[in-house]
Amino acid sequence: MTQKRKLIEPLDSENSASKRKKFTNSGNSASKRKKFNINEIDFNRTYNLEEFEFIKDHIKDNYPNFEFVNGKLVPVPYSPIVYEAIVHEISRQLGNWNINNSKNGVVTTSKGGFDFNVSGGQKIRAPDVTFTPANIYRSLDEEQLWSFNGQPFTPFFVVEIANLKKKEVEKEIDTKFKKEYFAIGTSVELGWLIDPLNRIIQVYKRNKNGAPYRRKQPWDYLEGGKHLPGFTLELFPIDDIIAQEINYEEDSSEDEDEKKCPYCNASIKGSLQMVKHIQNKHT
Repeated sequence: MTQKRKLIEPLDSENSASKRKKFTNSGNSASKRKKFNINEIDFNRTYNLEEFEFIKDHIKDNYPNFEFVNGKLVPVPYSPIVYEAIVHEISRQLGNWNINNSKNGVVTTSKGGFDFNVSGGQKIRAPDVTFTPANIYRSLDEEQLWSFNGQPFTPFFVVEIANLKKKEVEKEIDTKFKKEYFAIGTSVELGWLIDPLNRIIQVYKRNKNGAPYRRKQPWDYLEGGKHLPGFTLELFPIDDIIAQEINYEEDSSEDEDEKKCPYCNASIKGSLQMVKHIQNKHT
């Protein structure tokens, strides 16, 4: 049977709605903001965090998503449908692992921003997929939950999807992983850079001194290892998305328990998924 996720008890008895109201009313006065035209945003100008908070709540309909790096607004272009479908598939598998293994963490996609505040520079980035463990999420206060004004925090695991045949793109994202996501002081311990079009996978980790390094992996399957124990990202659904051959056949996997693959010991739920796993991984 499908395992139901346990509700997380609040850290204190204060009503969450009243806490949100209290937080909302505690911000700085709008009169302290510098004057600027919200309909004509200057992306060359430097903004402070309060202005960033104001802008992101008012330009959703006029501009694409953007990140906040050292006071600059950095536009993030919209993604074609296949990229977003792949992001969803990765987050779906990660979310299932999170629930089925009672990890009680939080999975976010490319609208979920984090303040990778390194070397005193504020960098609010939104990786394509992230996982934040329960112990970090439960420790966040109201400012951290509802804005970027609180103490910076970062996820434990990040994923980026990109076309790595474009060398300038590959260099830019590699720098982002090493200099920002894996900077000293962040919580990131595992990162995956995935190019589904060219079937390229780069895995980022830290060495014993905490410095980041990366290793290229075959287009086979990805295991979370000690960082995400029991999580295996199956790549055949991503191949199906690219080939436009998505076929979610009805099976009884919802009522079946997870079983171990006889070849690699991966945890697979459902007979159909086990067959696909063996076909793609072991034949």
